[in-house]
Amino acid sequence: MIYKILIADDSGESCNYLQDILLDEGERFVIEKTSNRNVYKEAVSINPNIILITADTLTKSGIESVMSLKQNIITHDIPVLLLTNYTPRINLDRVFEYGIVDFVKIPYEKDELLMRIEAAESRREFQHEIYREHEWLRELSIVAKKTATGVAIISPSGQVEWVNEGFEIMYGYSFLEFKQEFEDTIFNAEKNPNLANAIKKCGQGAQSNIYENKWTTKIGRQIWIQTNLTPVYNEQDEIIKFIAIESDITALKEAEERLEAKNESLLTLTEHLESTNLLLETQREEIEKQKEFIESQKKKSDELLLNILPFETAEQLKKKGFAKSKQYKLVSILFTDFKDFSKLADTMDSQELINELNVYIQKFDEIIEGHYIEKIKTIGDAYMCAGGLPLRNKSNPIDITLAGLKIQKFMKDYAEEKRKNNEVVWQLRLGIHTGEVIAGVIGKKKFAYDIWGDAVNKASRMEQAGEIERVNVSGSTYDYIKDYFDCTFRGKIEVKNNGELEMYFVNRLKEEFSEDKDGIIPNAQFLKRLSKY
Repeated sequence: MIYKILIADDSGESCNYLQDILLDEGERFVIEKTSNRNVYKEAVSINPNIILITADTLTKSGIESVMSLKQNIITHDIPVLLLTNYTPRINLDRVFEYGIVDFVKIPYEKDELLMRIEAAESRREFQHEIYREHEWLRELSIVAKKTATGVAIISPSGQVEWVNEGFEIMYGYSFLEFKQEFEDTIFNAEKNPNLANAIKKCGQGAQSNIYENKWTTKIGRQIWIQTNLTPVYNEQDEIIKFIAIESDITALKEAEERLEAKNESLLTLTEHLESTNLLLETQREEIEKQKEFIESQKKKSDELLLNILPFETAEQLKKKGFAKSKQYKLVSILFTDFKDFSKLADTMDSQELINELNVYIQKFDEIIEGHYIEKIKTIGDAYMCAGGLPLRNKSNPIDITLAGLKIQKFMKDYAEEKRKNNEVVWQLRLGIHTGEVIAGVIGKKKFAYDIWGDAVNKASRMEQAGEIERVNVSGSTYDYIKDYFDCTFRGKIEVKNNGELEMYFVNRLKEEFSEDKDGIIPNAQFLKRLSKY
C-alpha cells in the first residue's frame, strides 16, 4: 500500500528533510508538497493519508485552510500533525482547536515520525470504532424502549428507576403515576410476597426468578403478569440493580381456566370422549404455541437488556464500580437560583411549593433541549446545565446565552400572569461562565453524570453576583458572544474565593441578528453564522 503524505512548506526545507529521512523506505511513501495557504485545496484534490504542517502555517489564512479540513466530509478524518520546535510564539493550547491532532518536535528522526503517524492512524480508527459503537447502542436503546414487553429497572433499596413504553401500556399508568400508586405496596413483603421471595432467592445466588401476579390496570381491567426478575452484580458480587421482564399472560391464564372447565365437563360426558379429547388436544397445542411465543419474547428481551447501558461504561461499572471521566476544554455552565426561596417555602404548602417549582424546572428543561445543552442536576431550587458536552462543540457559549435569555423571558411573562391573578411572583438570578471541566459518572449504586472544575465554581459565582430578571455572564463567556449579543459591562466585581471577576449583563441579541423586538429569537443570518461553529 502506498502511503500519501501532504506537507505544507513554503520554504521547501521541511519537505527536503522529510524526503531525506524517508529515502530508504523506497516507494512506500509518496510525498506531496503544497503552500501553507493551499492545504485545504490540495487535500481535497489528492486525498492524502496524513497532513504535515509547520509553524509557518499558523497564520490567519493557514489556520482557516486547516480548519476547513474538518468541515468537509471528504477530509475531516485526515490526521493533521504539526512540525514544531516549541517556540514561544506557538500557542499549543489553541492548536488543537484548529483540528491538529499531534506534534512532531523538530528536529525529528524517522522512527519518531513513523511512530507519530502510526499513533494518528490508530486514533482515527479508534474514533471510527467509538462512532460505530454509539450508533449500535442507540439502536439497541430504541428497541428496548419500544418493545411491547414490559421492562423495568429496580434499585436494591426498592425503587423503580426506569420503565419502557411497553410497561406503561401494559399497566395503563405513566411511570410517575405507577411509582406514586404502587411503589410502597409492591416492595412490601406481606402485600407482595412473590416479589419479596424472588428478591430473596436472587440474594441467595439465583441467576433469575420467575413468578406470576394478578393486577388491576388503571381502567379496572384484570390481567395476569408473568415477571422474570434478574439481578445485576458489580465486581464485588453485590447486587446493584434488578431487571424485571414482564409479559401479559392473561390470554394464557384464561385458556388454562377454559381448559380446566372443559376437563370437568368431560367427567360427565363420557359418550363424547373421543371428540372432546380431540378438541382438548387442539387447545393444548394452541397453549404450547402461546408458551413458546412468550418464551421466545422473554429470551429476546433478556438478550437486549444486557446491552441497555453503553458497553464500555456498563462493563466498567459492573467490574470496577466506576467509569473513566473525560476532560473538556470548552464548556459553558449555567446556574439559576430563585430569589428568597426559603421565604417562599415558609409561606406555601409543601406540595404546592413542589408543584410550582416543577413548572419552572420543566420549562427550563424544554428550553435547553433545543440548544444542545445537557441538564446536569437540580439542587433544591438551584438548576444547573452545561453546553459543549458530552458531544463537543464550539457554539456552546452562544447556545447557552440564548437559552438564558429565553429562561428569563419566560420568568417575566409568567410573573405577569401571576400578578394579574394576585399570586406570589417568583424571580430568578441566572449566571453563565465558560471554561474547562472534567465530566464523568460517579456513584456505586445510584449513578450520576456530573462535572467538576474551577469553571463550575465561577459559573455559580456569576449566578450569586447576578440580579433578578438579568443574564449575568463572565468575561470569558463575553469574549465568545460579544459579536452577537448586546451586553452591558458591569466592571470587576469581588466574588468569594476568586478575587475580582469581570461581569456583563446580556441584554438581547443584536438587532441585525434578531427576529423579534425583544432580541430573543435569532434570525436566518444569525443561524447561518452559528452553523459555521
